[in-house]
Parts: sequence; structure tokens; C-alpha cells
Amino acid sequence: MKNYLLLFCMILILFGTYTGIRGSSASTKVINLVALGDSITHGIGDPAKKGYINGVKVKLEDIQNTPVKVSNFAIPRYSTDKVLEQLQDKKINTQIKKASFIILYIGTNDFRKSANYQFNPLDVKRINDGKVTFTTNLNKILESIRKDNSAAPIFVLGLYQPYVEYLNRKEILSTIKDWNDEIVKVTDNFDRIEYVATLDLFQDKPKSTYFSDSLHPNPAGYKLIANRLSEKVLKEIGFKSSSN
Repeated sequence: MKNYLLLFCMILILFGTYTGIRGSSASTKVINLVALGDSITHGIGDPAKKGYINGVKVKLEDIQNTPVKVSNFAIPRYSTDKVLEQLQDKKINTQIKKASFIILYIGTNDFRKSANYQFNPLDVKRINDGKVTFTTNLNKILESIRKDNSAAPIFVLGLYQPYVEYLNRKEILSTIKDWNDEIVKVTDNFDRIEYVATLDLFQDKPKSTYFSDSLHPNPAGYKLIANRLSEKVLKEIGFKSSSN
């Protein structure tokens, strides 16, 4: 009888140890979020330097009840050629390989350089030439990311129109729409890459309410971007919400 009791106790101990290991493993699961881009993804304009990326992180952790590790490689003033250079960095490649989700928000500086930082009037030929270079680089960036990580969903954000103080703002808006159309065409060539529009987020809204300067959103502006992107990410992982 004593032997049976001893055996039963040993089984309970072993079972408890096994389930404890399983529970520990589950609790340490992490969502790895990798972000690439320029000053907007870096968070310039937000005094806390959290930007929209932190908004996505907080929402994911709240709804998924899982810690989110952010690797934000965005650098102010970066354009697509600089991101391509970044993707030669083995440390960045390692993080991309481990990524659960990848965010790419690039093109604002490509557009500004193509316009030679002169928005009225627009140099249409120069901007169109710049658009060709931009879309070529964007395609190369996505190809490079996919070589490192063939499975993780990639979210590519479109450009918005902050140049509302110019008299030709409608022409600028139309030009940015054209650039966004090209982004959509590039993303359509890949699997599990989703375009995330931002152009409508700030249209017909007072700039002083959502921007910290002539180009960068303030915390309220970044919240608009974070909410839009969070919806896309949560939809990708199958979360359905009627409250958002």
C-alpha cells in the first residue's frame, strides 16, 4: 500500500512539473514587432518619442494579453535608399527573421527630395522620375525582407498630405495619391503584405490639432495612425471586435 502511495505521489509531482514547464513556456511567448522607416516611425513630433509604434504595441498587449517586443530601426530623414543600406546589417536581419509582424513606413523623404523641397509649383517631371526610383527601391526592400522572413505579415503604410498651407494643395494631394497608387501596385506583387492608407486620416481636419510642425504628427495625430494600423494587425491575427 505504501508503495502505491509513493508511486501516486511521484506521478503527481512529475505531472505538476510538466504542466509548470508548459505554463512557463506559454507565459514567455512574445510578439516581435519590427519597424523600418523615417522620422514618422521614429516618433518625431511626440515629446515622449513613442509615436504610432507605441500605440500599436499597447493595443496588441492589451487585446492579445501577450508582451510585445519592439525593434524600431526607423531613422529621421531616411529614404528608401537608406533603408536598403540598413538591410545589409546582420543585426537587423536577425530581428527581421524573428519578427511576428513587420511595419514599413517610408517614402515621405523620397517624395520631398523628388520635389526638391519646392511644393509650389511642383516639378512634375522630377517628381515622376523620383517616383520610379522610389517604387524600384520599395520593391527591393520588400524582396530583401521576404528573403529573411517569408511568413511574417508586412504592413506598408501610405503617405499623407501635410502640405495644406500651399495654394496648390489639391495638386499636391493628387500627386501623393499617385505615389500611394504605386505603393499599392508594389505590395500587390507579394503575399501577406498589406497596404495601410493614411491619406484620409488627416484630410479636412485642422492641421494644428494633429501636427507638431509642418510635417510630423503630434500625439493626437500619431494616435490616428496607431488606431488604423492596429485594426489591420488585429484583423490579420483573426481578432474580431465590434467595440473598436
